[in-house]
Amino acid sequence: MASSQCPTDRNFIVVDFHYNGTFPPNPLVYFDPDRQSVRDVDFSAFDYEEFMEFLQKLTRSRSKDIYFCLPQESLSQGIHTLVNDGDYKEFLDLTYANERRMNVYVDQYNEPIFEWIEEEENEDQDYSCEEDEDSVLSDTYSVDHEEDDAEYPFPATKTMGDRGC
Repeated sequence: MASSQCPTDRNFIVVDFHYNGTFPPNPLVYFDPDRQSVRDVDFSAFDYEEFMEFLQKLTRSRSKDIYFCLPQESLSQGIHTLVNDGDYKEFLDLTYANERRMNVYVDQYNEPIFEWIEEEENEDQDYSCEEDEDSVLSDTYSVDHEEDDAEYPFPATKTMGDRGC
C-alpha cells in the first residue's frame, strides 16, 4: 500500500465503514452493520486496488459490491458505486468537497440496490401524482354559498353555551 511520507492534515478524511449488514428495500437503509470509523489514514495516497486491500483487511472479507454516500444524503438519493479508479477518484473528490467525511457500505449479498431505488422512486412518483390530483382545488368545482340575508331556524342571539329552547 502506498502511503505519504509526510501526510498533512488536509490529506486526512474520515471514512465511516459499514459492513456485515444488509440492505432492505423501501426505504433503502443499511441494517445492523458493524461500523468502523477511520481517520488516521491518508486515503489520497491510495489507488482503487490499495483501497480495496485496506477494506478487505479492515472487514476481514472480500466483496465486489462497495458503495459510498455522503453522510447528509439518504442512501436512495446519494449512493454511488465504487468499482474502479474513476469511482475512487470521485469518492475522494466528493469527500474533500463535503466536509471531508464519507460513508462506505459493503454489500456481501449482492443485492439489486439500484433496482430497488428505481422501484422506490416510481412508487413515490405514483403516490405524488395521485396526491396532487386530490389535494389541488380545481376551478371546475362549484360551491353554493348561502345568501347573507338567509333566515336560520334558530335565533341569532343564542350561543353554543345556551341550553334552553
